[in-house]
Amino acid sequence: MCEMRSLILLMAVCSLQAAAAFQLPSRLSLRTQRQASKQNICMTSRRPFIAGNWKMNPESIEEAAKLAAGVVEGSKGSKPQVAIFVPHAYLYTVGDTVKGSDVELGAQSVYYEEKGAFTGAVSVAMVKSMGCKHVLCGHSERRTIFKNSDEDVNRKVKKVLAEGLDPLLCIGESKTEYLGKLNKAICAAQLSKGLAGVAKEDMKRVTIAYEPVWAIGTGLTCDPETAQ
Repeated sequence: MCEMRSLILLMAVCSLQAAAAFQLPSRLSLRTQRQASKQNICMTSRRPFIAGNWKMNPESIEEAAKLAAGVVEGSKGSKPQVAIFVPHAYLYTVGDTVKGSDVELGAQSVYYEEKGAFTGAVSVAMVKSMGCKHVLCGHSERRTIFKNSDEDVNRKVKKVLAEGLDPLLCIGESKTEYLGKLNKAICAAQLSKGLAGVAKEDMKRVTIAYEPVWAIGTGLTCDPETAQ
């Protein structure tokens, strides 16, 4: 597991105000390493990774460009790796905004087929051509709303790797599963199925994002110890 990069924070950036206030704490890397050291987690080969998932926001391409510019400004000189996952419609514009900066571009989802009669689908090659380096795979909303199965997620992960991009595999349990103390079993199953067939040498390109669905918009919080 030490070869995997750990996602330190998966946050939804939904407003221009959030971008204006976005600034990376200078001691994040050291603080994160201290926390991991206490829990006997190997950090020697891992670089902290901060990623922002914009979900279906903002409402216009102009706002998207301003939001991206705010993230670029706030992340100048950052030690952690920084990426933003934006709606497909904004990838080209946002990619142009972050080009040459410390901010990397990511797609929120892809389809695992290369091309064909798949209306509304977006291929890995398409997002790669717009400058994406990362792709979210298995986000809870894709699993629940769009009915992506573990097998679908696995095919996406392998296709993303095959095309030379880095997948960010999201795993996590619902509130019912959490209260039933099934969190470890659910996450283990999602990991096992999502990474099935992935070569050992490719694991260094895979980021695992723990997404506690029960703590999103519920008023409940997931502390760092629980996440680790």
